Amino acid sequence: MLLRRILLRALRFAFRLFYNPFAFTYDFVSALVSRGRWRAWTRAAIPRLQGVRILEVPCGTGNLLLDLRAAGYAPIGVDISASMLRITRGKLRGAGALCLIRARAQALPFPNGAFDSIVMTFPPGFISDPAVVAELRRALEDRGRLIWVDAARFVKPSLWSRLINPWIGFGGDETAYELQMAEALERAGFDAQIEWVGDDESVVAVAVGTKTSARLPA
Repeated sequence: MLLRRILLRALRFAFRLFYNPFAFTYDFVSALVSRGRWRAWTRAAIPRLQGVRILEVPCGTGNLLLDLRAAGYAPIGVDISASMLRITRGKLRGAGALCLIRARAQALPFPNGAFDSIVMTFPPGFISDPAVVAELRRALEDRGRLIWVDAARFVKPSLWSRLINPWIGFGGDETAYELQMAEALERAGFDAQIEWVGDDESVVAVAVGTKTSARLPA
């Protein structure tokens, strides 16, 4: 338990670095620790999209935005990190105009019901902030979808999987993690469905939260 707490603290510190002064290393590190599967994991969100008004938050270095563009969407990307957005703008040159906005997830600059689907892949710690999930819900239309990709893991037992799985979000119990994801979404007013997507080498959790019309408790 102590080792896990140390690892999680180190991970949070590393992500602060990756998202700001060392944003230029993000693609390399994510590809390294995932053995080249990071983009395949994030693309698990695409088949679960609903509608055409798509928001990604945070958009990071823009890889999923490019994949969404290739799939025929024109998504909007939001991130608080100026470093990440600078890298994303460089990647998007020549890929057609896409809208990028610097903003906090707790205060999205969009009207109520602006989006059919919102995507977040391997989100930082803000997902545990009820204000973030409430804001994402606000920005979705009724019955809109919040698609949350997280907790990837390597399936086959190995030294690599023991070292890396805790760093990429998986705590060791799929059922417990599904419950955590479902509870976080349901508390915020979503109907939740969670599945594990992958192959013989790795899997990733994909939660689809459908916005309910039920009035949330004050």
